[in-house]
Amino acid sequence: MLKTSLSLFFVVSVIFSTIYTPQAILPELQDYFHISMAQTNLLLFGMLFVLMLTTPMYAPLARKYEKKKLMLFSIEFLACSVLISAWASNFYWLLFSRVLQGIFIPGITAIMLSYVQEIYPKKHHGFGMGIYMAATGFGAILGRLLAGWMTQWYGWREAFGVFVVLLVVAWVAMYMGLPSSKSTTTKPKANRKKLLGYLKSPRIFSVLLVPMVVFFSFMAVSSFVTYRLAEAPFSLDASALGNTFLVLLVAVIVSPLAGKYSDTLGRVKVLFWGVVVLLIGIIISTINSYILILLGLGLVTVGMFSVQAVAPTYLGDLVPDNRATVAVLYQTFFYFGGAMGTLLPTVAWSYGGYDGVALLCFGLVFVGMLPLGYNLILNNKKRKQ
Repeated sequence: MLKTSLSLFFVVSVIFSTIYTPQAILPELQDYFHISMAQTNLLLFGMLFVLMLTTPMYAPLARKYEKKKLMLFSIEFLACSVLISAWASNFYWLLFSRVLQGIFIPGITAIMLSYVQEIYPKKHHGFGMGIYMAATGFGAILGRLLAGWMTQWYGWREAFGVFVVLLVVAWVAMYMGLPSSKSTTTKPKANRKKLLGYLKSPRIFSVLLVPMVVFFSFMAVSSFVTYRLAEAPFSLDASALGNTFLVLLVAVIVSPLAGKYSDTLGRVKVLFWGVVVLLIGIIISTINSYILILLGLGLVTVGMFSVQAVAPTYLGDLVPDNRATVAVLYQTFFYFGGAMGTLLPTVAWSYGGYDGVALLCFGLVFVGMLPLGYNLILNNKKRKQ
């Protein structure tokens, strides 16, 4: 099990790192290609938006083909698309390569959740999911940190090149370290009627809404804080901007703990307090102090990964007979929020700078948590009765 767990952690970390690779070097790419902030943010928006659209398409493929083979195939093409990023001669080629990455990343992420439950014994499902969630947090750090360092020392092309090498190693780690899945038909088919039926449920919709607005805010804060810190009075270079994201290491600790405490305290309660912590982090991040900006970013990270660790499990509790269908809904809402979080705040930035971005995020999250707060009140009343 140790070999499987280490391989799983490494593979998932590398895959998720490719999502966030440009984030710490957005100002560098903006200057290099002489483009606007809105165009630069398309490198994140385009990939996340395509990722959202393509995620449901892998569900039927996972039922038809063996999961490990399908993920190995996806890693091969993902590595090729990142290589195009390193060779991009202009901004449009770089954007095209990011769109390709949005097509192939779900070939791993959309399949891995069910795959983990197949390769671990039933009594260790929670442990396997904890490894997966911790790896997603570490990947978010790796992508930003390594890209910042490599860009500062060598250049942004070399930064993308390093991730090509990491993806090749991840392919080897998956091929040699992870077992084949036991079944290709474990997921029930997600049809439109079932999806629409779940969306009509106030409780399910409220749980889908929270991760969407939370990931929106996480992507907005972590993206636009780089522009803020690149300007005076901070004037951080690419390496220093990458180091800023070391604060995201808290995600590696928070994800397993949030999942663990949700078993005893209740899913809704952990989700609610995760959102509260995120809101506090957004407020603190607006203070004109580098240390407090880091603290705010850290609290936003704690809130986001608390929600991410608990929301899929809670949805599975609500629909125990069709977890695959709600998993498709969850990932679609989640990545839609992330994509919008790189695009819409550009308008807020143009009018109010980082404070405008923070205000937009705070408002959306506050509204998004109201149905969750209502569910928490109802749960407390039921316990008292």
